[in-house]
Amino acid sequence: MDKSVAIQNSQGETVRSFRNEEALFGREAVETRVRNMEDMLYVPRIATSFELTEEQTILLGASAAFGPNSTGTDENTLIYGLDMFWKWKSKYAAGGFPFITWQTEVMGRRFEAGEDVSASLPDEVLNNWGSYSQVCWGFKKRWVAGLRGDYVDGEKYAIDALGYERWRLSPNLTFYPSEFSKIRLQYNYDDILGNDSTEHSVFVQFEFLLGSHGAHKF
Repeated sequence: MDKSVAIQNSQGETVRSFRNEEALFGREAVETRVRNMEDMLYVPRIATSFELTEEQTILLGASAAFGPNSTGTDENTLIYGLDMFWKWKSKYAAGGFPFITWQTEVMGRRFEAGEDVSASLPDEVLNNWGSYSQVCWGFKKRWVAGLRGDYVDGEKYAIDALGYERWRLSPNLTFYPSEFSKIRLQYNYDDILGNDSTEHSVFVQFEFLLGSHGAHKF
């Protein structure tokens, strides 16, 4: 079982739900400075993995992130989630193929939004949740087909883009020229329910790694 706790700066664009200078849920930032340990962002995680059968392995995890946000002097945010990764690989596999994986995660957010008199917004608690699930099939050496679905609910009191309920479906195909590189083609069907709009997008991704890397657990 793996356990860890990270302590980091709660200020910046990469921690949007915590201390940042941008408006969130229609509220202007009141306080963004980090002055002491109470203003830091704490990220605990616990995970464990075990073999279900000779051909199946599963990993279960839970994580969270909590710290202050910038909508008030005493407002906090809590993000929490559960995740699972399951893999089947044939005992007759050659070079790691064929295999099937299923990865899924559910996350929630509890956001304490401070009062903003200028925007006529009260002091309130906003809750959101979202999830994704992805299945990948390594059907032939170096080739993997995948299908991913994402969903996030809308917060009816939010007036920015985070308030829109939306879901996305993403089929993709990946080719691995080597262990250290991959080329992926992906299509996204994105339905933004609260904004009554649908978006279509296509991505081509190329990734490569340099240097040594740790061995895979499974």
